[in-house]
Amino acid sequence: MLKTALKPRWIGFLLLTLAVASIFVLLTKWQFEQSTSNQPRAHEVTETPVELTGHFQPGMPMMSDQADQMVTFTGQLDPQKSVQVESRLHDGVQGLWLVSSASVQGAADNNQIPVVWGWIAEEINATGDELTQLFEESTGLSVNDTIQFTGRLIPGEGPTPNTNHFTEPKRTQMLATAELVNLWNEPLYAGYVVAETFAVSGTEHVVSGTGVEGVETAPQPEEAQVAWLNVFYAIEWFIFAVFSLYLWWRFVRDDHLKDQREAELDELWEEHWTAKELQRLREQARQEKAAAERAYRAYHGHGIDEQKDE
Repeated sequence: MLKTALKPRWIGFLLLTLAVASIFVLLTKWQFEQSTSNQPRAHEVTETPVELTGHFQPGMPMMSDQADQMVTFTGQLDPQKSVQVESRLHDGVQGLWLVSSASVQGAADNNQIPVVWGWIAEEINATGDELTQLFEESTGLSVNDTIQFTGRLIPGEGPTPNTNHFTEPKRTQMLATAELVNLWNEPLYAGYVVAETFAVSGTEHVVSGTGVEGVETAPQPEEAQVAWLNVFYAIEWFIFAVFSLYLWWRFVRDDHLKDQREAELDELWEEHWTAKELQRLREQARQEKAAAERAYRAYHGHGIDEQKDE
């Protein structure tokens, strides 16, 4: 079979098969990589605050490697532009988030960003001025202060249909920046920050007391999650690679069996021809011998008759 495999056409076919199988193996490797590619980043990365303006740009969708990152930025909070977001848990209790617009120093086109700065157990009927007072009392800061916010960057949620934003206090079911752009009439980042600390002149402040609780969001778990569909595709591509090599082997084997059968037929034909030729020669020799005997008898028989006549 090795002699058959070394035929030029099968060597060329083997090279083509190896090229195809290599592509399938590369696809297998790619699918295995994809099965664990979109994994939560290590906490040592996400929990180290980075500058918002260098980490995420306004006007761009938030990628998975940008979300869940602790960020820091400098700006001023504007409680006059606020909403209360429903169905938010704090220590297992359902309440509402207090979300206000905040400026970002260094942001392109003066884009603002929504900041979650407090949690309340029940909706409060408060005006912008009252929310301003509530923020100042709960943090010990003034909205006129330039604050360094530190918190977790979260992607914006989907908008809620049929939301009436003309009622007071303004209340939403989802924290959707697409809605807040129209509600506050200002450009916004495509995400929001859950602020945990507020620093002024190097002194950190947190929300406490006055019925408002600080908000903290836990990082995504680090456990790897396997996309089994990608694993299935990877196995499938590997099977294709093995099958392509099997096809080459099968073609070579069939060609080898064909050559072997032809050799057997040639051998059988040669044996048959040899036997037939031997039989012919034997028959020819027999006929020649018989002819010689007849000639001999005829010759010697003719001589005996002549002697009798004399």
